[in-house]
Amino acid sequence: MPAELRLHVAPATLVLLAVILGLAVAGLLALNDAEAANKQAKCGDAITTDTTLHKDLVNCPNNGIVIGANGITLDLNGHRIDGDGTPVAECPPREFCDVGVLNDSYNGVTMRHGRVREFDVGAFVGRARHNRLLGISSSRNRFFGILVFELARSLVRDSSGNRNLPPEGDGMGLFGSHHVRILHSSFRRNPPFGPGLHVADSSHNLIKGNLFSRNPDIGISLENADHNRVRRNRCVRNGACVVVGPGNRNVIARNRVAHARVTESGAGVAIEVDGGDRNVIARNSVRDTEGDAISVGFIKVVGSVVRRNHIRGAGKDGVDVDDKAKHTLLRRNHAFGAKDDGLDANNPTTKLTRNQARRNGDLGIEAARGVIDGGGNIARNNGDPRQCTNIVCN
Repeated sequence: MPAELRLHVAPATLVLLAVILGLAVAGLLALNDAEAANKQAKCGDAITTDTTLHKDLVNCPNNGIVIGANGITLDLNGHRIDGDGTPVAECPPREFCDVGVLNDSYNGVTMRHGRVREFDVGAFVGRARHNRLLGISSSRNRFFGILVFELARSLVRDSSGNRNLPPEGDGMGLFGSHHVRILHSSFRRNPPFGPGLHVADSSHNLIKGNLFSRNPDIGISLENADHNRVRRNRCVRNGACVVVGPGNRNVIARNRVAHARVTESGAGVAIEVDGGDRNVIARNSVRDTEGDAISVGFIKVVGSVVRRNHIRGAGKDGVDVDDKAKHTLLRRNHAFGAKDDGLDANNPTTKLTRNQARRNGDLGIEAARGVIDGGGNIARNNGDPRQCTNIVCN
């Protein structure tokens, strides 16, 4: 064949080959898509590779999806895993039943972007490390929206545990866990006796930037919990915002609390330390509580620090220090408009320094005999003309 002809034919041949190759690839992709569709996870499946849902799983009679390997990702892809709302009649001993998304003991797992509802437990992660729950919304579950057990160095972010079922439906449980971060999540409208977030036997966790709203019990319950940081959360219309009882060296700081209400299971208190040593309550903004704004010492409490909190409109005392609370420091707190006392210190080992109490219904500062006067306290325009007892107020 002449050279000039070969040069003319070769490009057409290449185009034809490209078209044939493209059709082959398209056919292979279509075949793979069909196979993938046939292999979509179903209710009760255990997955061992990265998995993405492409449709809702509805009315699962038992578990939804079970994690079966380390280091994998379950992407709900905006879809819902839905239980049938009925407890499993006979759950075998030592097995998990009626859990929406279940990970028992696998490390490095990510669950993300979807909804789980109407199980006993919406999402469970236990006995593992380096897990992530990202954008998981869990609701209408019988016991827990999210349950975390013996988990370490893990993250829950942009998730929610809302509207779980009475009488015991906690928004989230964090038990026996350490170095877990709970960030930018919401826990709303859980039932009486079901805290928004129940932390027990857990330490060195960070609870930051979350919303706790309309939980008639407690927004955040810290029970036998040490060295946890509760920072920059928002609490609105709960029975209480944060209750520590008991716990040591927790820091509760820069939270915003409003409209704590007395309910069947809540005392209308913003922040309460019922037991434990050296807890810090600092720089919180509290307004309009039906009970005390800040309460320290229902059971034995030692070395609490309450500083730089700003309180407006407490239904009882702005800050109440019980006679069981020893060596409490009240420093630079502002208590305005409480119906009873601005600050009420009932244990003589309490020290008050540079606090302000104005326009409270009774005394600005009611201090027991022997309380340590650190100086600089101000009390003005309070209901009792004495303004303060047993310390000097300007």
